[in-house]
Amino acid sequence: MTALAAVPLVAASANGGMPEGAVVGGRFQLRERLGRGSMAQVFRAVDLAGGRDVAVKLAADDSLKHRERIANEAAVLAGLNHPSVITFHGEGAMPGPRHLPGRPYIVEELALGPSLAQVANGPLRSPQEVASWAVGLFDGLIHLHGRGVVHRDIKPANLMLSGLRRSPVRIVDFGIASAAGAAPEPGMSSGTVHYMSPEQASGGAAEPAWDIYALGLVLLELLTGARAYTGTAVESLVARTLRSPGVPAELGPGWGELLRAATAMDSAARPSAAEAAVMARRLAVTPQPVKLLPLR
Repeated sequence: MTALAAVPLVAASANGGMPEGAVVGGRFQLRERLGRGSMAQVFRAVDLAGGRDVAVKLAADDSLKHRERIANEAAVLAGLNHPSVITFHGEGAMPGPRHLPGRPYIVEELALGPSLAQVANGPLRSPQEVASWAVGLFDGLIHLHGRGVVHRDIKPANLMLSGLRRSPVRIVDFGIASAAGAAPEPGMSSGTVHYMSPEQASGGAAEPAWDIYALGLVLLELLTGARAYTGTAVESLVARTLRSPGVPAELGPGWGELLRAATAMDSAARPSAAEAAVMARRLAVTPQPVKLLPLR
């Protein structure tokens, strides 16, 4: 898709240079800020051409590091097209002169539901519902891995409920995604500590098995209400190099098989995304007897 070009702002913002009210891509007017992280902030934007609202992801500053991350994410997303992956609409740079001129941005689909981080902090969902999410997420990873892409930061905050029939979930935030086999870049974040595989934490070349491991930990957390590895970042990393996460027997044999395989310490022992999707589909179609009590 052709990148979106920035156009002049239609109005000045009254909040110290923040970009609310700006129009980018000739049609998307920025409204309220939805979230802010160390690398970017995300705004809801109205399509002045009458289409659906979108999300505009704006680099946190104009540094080379943040420019490269936005450019990397745009390049990755432009090559993906799957119901379980956030849809890319275009990229550009903020117009001048009033509001963050030249700051790079991405225009992408606005996910309609909460993140799985929000879900994980609420009441436990049924194992069958979690299985339906797992099917969509592993299907999304099939698409990524089939195109040689490793997400490298699968975690609850980067997995959104979509509210759409085509897929109940969306994988988002491809800022540190890389080609399979790529070596870590100096000074570049390589993921989120609590969901890293042992080999990812050691700084090896990117593998699709990293995403499988991380998603296994996410699913385990959704089913039990607790992270598999607790403590500080260092304690969490050390623990996973010594043992696999505990999978409660109360989850049943089907979940036990999937979760133990996905989180195997040896990356070669983990299933591919396609193999994991088959196991998840069985769980979605044939619910397992679960007796696990909430751990919160």
